[in-house]
Amino acid sequence: MALLEVSNLGIAFGGLQAVAQLDLSIEKGHLYGLIGPNGAGKSTLAKLICGFETPEQGQVLLNGRDLAQDNIRRRAQHIGYVMQNPNQMISKTMIFEEVALALQGSDMTQEQIRQRVEDTLKVCGLYPFRNWPISALSFGQKKRVTIASVLVQQPELIILDEPTVGLDPAQVIELRRLIRELGRTHTVILSSHILSEVKAVCDKALILSQGHLAAVVDLTEEQRDLEELFLALTALEAASDKKED
Repeated sequence: MALLEVSNLGIAFGGLQAVAQLDLSIEKGHLYGLIGPNGAGKSTLAKLICGFETPEQGQVLLNGRDLAQDNIRRRAQHIGYVMQNPNQMISKTMIFEEVALALQGSDMTQEQIRQRVEDTLKVCGLYPFRNWPISALSFGQKKRVTIASVLVQQPELIILDEPTVGLDPAQVIELRRLIRELGRTHTVILSSHILSEVKAVCDKALILSQGHLAAVVDLTEEQRDLEELFLALTALEAASDKKED
């Protein structure tokens, strides 16, 4: 059974279909790249899966369980969402405190929380800075804090929304290394508009075009160049839609 099953998912904004009757199956143990042209529905799909948007039709199943009845906090225990912009964190908060906030309300003891947070900060390369305020961090370090705040909850699925946007080359290399490490222990969906990033990090690619899933590509077996395949598939989808009009 797939970890995540999305069936007939759809939502429109202002009369424009952002996600259209989309079916998707996510298998455990893979690092997926979610790619598509601007406006293809990548961010909307991620928000629908995580519960930040309510679909007009369709459903999202995790391990066969319908997540529609779960609130955002409960769903976050199973599906972690790392936002593109980390600047919503309170600047005076210490890194350790910021990550520990994600476990607020859990039934863990203080000692269990301390140990879980410390272990997570070590994985994310933040342990030496655990007592630093958010305001003292670089943009790349803030990105790592947002990842740590999701990872500490030990979700089954992690969705990263354009995680390397705004980073310098050295920070990009380090963050890609972290994402690969996450892929060893979690199922990950990396939403990105950078095809070279998906090729460098992921083993499968999900190609979206105009709210549709155009293809699922196994990057470990596909002989065709991803750029060429991407252009061919998205152009085919656009041409098909024009004919229907």
